[in-house]
Amino acid sequence: MTIGELIIEYGKQDTPYMGNLVNHLPMGQLALYRLSGNLDLVKDYSDYFKEKFQINQMKENEHKADSLESCLGERELYESCLILLKERIRQEGIDRIVREVLNQYPLGMSSGLFHVLIRLAYAVEGAELEEKLEEEVARALAYYVTAYREADILTRRIPISEIFNEMNKLVNHKKIKKLLEAQPSTGKQMKALYENKTFMELGFVLEGSEEEKIKGLISLLLPVFELSSSIVVLHCVTGLHALINLNKYFNDFENAFDIYTTCCIAHLLTVENLIYREPNEKLEPLNWNEIITLCLTSRDVHTIKFTYSCHELYQCYVIEGLKKSAHKKITG
Repeated sequence: MTIGELIIEYGKQDTPYMGNLVNHLPMGQLALYRLSGNLDLVKDYSDYFKEKFQINQMKENEHKADSLESCLGERELYESCLILLKERIRQEGIDRIVREVLNQYPLGMSSGLFHVLIRLAYAVEGAELEEKLEEEVARALAYYVTAYREADILTRRIPISEIFNEMNKLVNHKKIKKLLEAQPSTGKQMKALYENKTFMELGFVLEGSEEEKIKGLISLLLPVFELSSSIVVLHCVTGLHALINLNKYFNDFENAFDIYTTCCIAHLLTVENLIYREPNEKLEPLNWNEIITLCLTSRDVHTIKFTYSCHELYQCYVIEGLKKSAHKKITG
């Protein structure tokens, strides 16, 4: 059995959901395989995951959706959307359909705490390894479309050197604090922020080249994660890895990155008591081989995915804090 066959077989009747939570199995399977190269380990983990978690199953006898637009934000149409996307991928190919979805609906990239983007990036990476995983791309796209929740895009650009200062201004702004406190859920908080003039004026995106902005956002997220172990901050990091992996599909990656930055800032504001300050302690020397070996003993899917994202981001940007954050997630 190949990794593609394993992912398809284990997920053939699964939806992207586990009640109100997200089904992480296909993402965890590929991350574990990429870290270990060990199919037996992945199979063992898959059996554990299936036994421990109740994944929502596909509805039967569903009809093909008329269009992607008709499925937008309609979770109950996942199966119908999937039938349509499988057909379109067979006829038009992965690249064309992924490009279409990401460029028509970029404001949906943070839906489900970035999971729509993350699952799509894993699916595309898998399909590049093995053609069989085209089916997983269809599943990921159907999830992206049907889970769609629209964000917005901030326009005020700031120097990267001001990122902590500007974040603290937002966190401590009385109107924004009052707005967030009045909302009953994270989803309502996000919607309220995007509809709020103060947030849209005071929120920010970053100046600089593509690489500088990516490093700048990482430089904000890692110290916040170090001090909090927040699952929201964790997904801002794994989501960034996903966005970068999907770079080639965006007609305007700078615009996509600004949307992503906007979504990150909005998500961060929904988490109470996060501390925004630059790291001042020295980094201990850590070895990726040791970190990965530790990770492979974990049963926690977020630990596996976060370690993989930190490792891959390190290969591109050589930020030592990525090692420290991965090690912290593994060891607690």
